[in-house]
Amino acid sequence: MMIKNPPTNESADNTIPVDIAKKMTAAFRASEKSDSTKYTKAAWFPASQITSLAEKVAKFGGDGVRIYFGRYTQDIIDCINKLGYGDEIPSSYAEMNTLLFVVTKDIDGKPRTDYFIDKLSDDSHFAITKKVGDAPSSTDPDNRAKLCPDECDDGSELMN
Repeated sequence: MMIKNPPTNESADNTIPVDIAKKMTAAFRASEKSDSTKYTKAAWFPASQITSLAEKVAKFGGDGVRIYFGRYTQDIIDCINKLGYGDEIPSSYAEMNTLLFVVTKDIDGKPRTDYFIDKLSDDSHFAITKKVGDAPSSTDPDNRAKLCPDECDDGSELMN
């Protein structure tokens, strides 16, 4: 097993603002059209983060979780690392794919709708722009996995 990064701070809020999540999913879609020699083999999330996500689904009356495919760029990594909370993303993750978890719920009769809290209005399923230093919103997309490579289970049959 190869571990290059420090362990996840399991008490950290490892969400990211919706604006950055949008950039990540756009970067992922763009990468699928290119020939990149750098790719992500797997992503690992700590049990505490998965439990927290399940608690969010229950707390907000969610009907599930949507998993988006995203991609880190150096610009995105810099934006995340300036937020002032959560685990730092290593620069080695630039141009690697990642996952984003978003709580979904029935909104206005439409099930499986992405749920984001807008702190500025009563219309709570729209995202707002977050500034550096703002506290994370309780419904921000979950992210910040440990990626392989750098952290891999080389003994896993799924890696070979």
